[in-house]
Amino acid sequence: RNTPLRFGMALIVLPVATVAAIVVVGSNVHDDWRHVYFLYAPALLLAVFGLRWLIRGRWMRAGTYVLAVAAIAVTVVAMVRIHPHEANYFNALTDRTTPERLASWYGVIDNFHSQRTVIAGILESHPSGTLFGSLFGARGVPDQLFPPEDRERLVRTRDFRSGERNFFFLPVPAGRCPGGPHDVRLYVNTLRCVVDPVAYFGAARRQALAGEPVGRGRYDVYRDGRELTWVWDGCPAEEAEEGAPDFFLHVHPRDVGDLSALRRKQGHDFDNLDWVPRASAVRIDGNCVAVALLPEYPIARVRTGEEGLWSADVPPDYAGALRDAQATAPLARGEFDVYGEGRTLTYVRDGCTDEEAAAPFFLHLYPEDAGDLPDARREHGFDNLDAVLTGSVERVGESCVAIVDLPDYPIARIRTGQHDADGERWAAEFAPPE
Repeated sequence: RNTPLRFGMALIVLPVATVAAIVVVGSNVHDDWRHVYFLYAPALLLAVFGLRWLIRGRWMRAGTYVLAVAAIAVTVVAMVRIHPHEANYFNALTDRTTPERLASWYGVIDNFHSQRTVIAGILESHPSGTLFGSLFGARGVPDQLFPPEDRERLVRTRDFRSGERNFFFLPVPAGRCPGGPHDVRLYVNTLRCVVDPVAYFGAARRQALAGEPVGRGRYDVYRDGRELTWVWDGCPAEEAEEGAPDFFLHVHPRDVGDLSALRRKQGHDFDNLDWVPRASAVRIDGNCVAVALLPEYPIARVRTGEEGLWSADVPPDYAGALRDAQATAPLARGEFDVYGEGRTLTYVRDGCTDEEAAAPFFLHLYPEDAGDLPDARREHGFDNLDAVLTGSVERVGESCVAIVDLPDYPIARIRTGQHDADGERWAAEFAPPE
């Protein structure tokens, strides 16, 4: 019957219960609070009631006013400090955003207002002529944010040509921002840096074509460490239209623990980075190019292609595997030293000869439970990955590197080595990597 008490309890229970439900159920909510806007009114009323309680006495009232003014001042100072990018999502108490990170065209750009600021700066520095760029109109900055005379000068496109005034909002982690930071996440999946697309993608294409493709389809795929580049020379103009190409990019980590909690909860064993090449795909002087930076965690395999058209498995990064292995202690030593991380073994032989590289490997896995073996292997008591390992040897400079992914079942011990016509060249036995 106590209506004020019931109302006050409702103000407390509703926000707490909603947040608890999100945590317990693991709901996939937006990374700011727009999915729980209905809590704004009860939270505001609860704050007012709390404020009324705090200002009952003279000294409590004075202290409350001082704290309130200080809290507001912190946010105001932060907004002034990062102007004109104050519309970005940030936490004034913990965020380390600086004007240097936001002010440059080659810096970090976020949401419509910041994109508009950058485009306005480009328009101001080029007071006449047509400008060709991305991320305004339709799915980008609304055209209505610009005066009519500027709207007439802006052409939204992903089809760029040399000699024109071009700009492109490059998605991160599609590529590195030239001359600016690329590791700041103000707003998940909407980070951008601005590049000259002809210069940036032209350089990416030339660097890619200097090597050999690791996958072929309509686009050839090139890999340089953690950088992937898709190239289709002489592609039709339709490839620059919105929604094309329909890339997919699936990255399988060596340890599924490196995936986001959401991906693990959904039962996936790979990262879905489809949006990265799709968002970075452009046409430069008649040639189509897309770029992506792979995640920093150890990667087991990468699969890419275009939905319904083609697909390719990108080979492991042998150079990166060699660097990672040399920074750790080997699990076993022989003609090849054996290194392990997660479910992956890496074999390294520095200064290897053709004979050493050509000698067949053997790799026998003894499971903790023989029931995990394929039916044909149970009578032998171990799994045989000889062919998988023998076919994976690659040269990296003066070294030979082989990489093999282990099965998911628990392994008690591993026996490996190489053999020739005279028998075993070398052998080692060890426990699997942790």
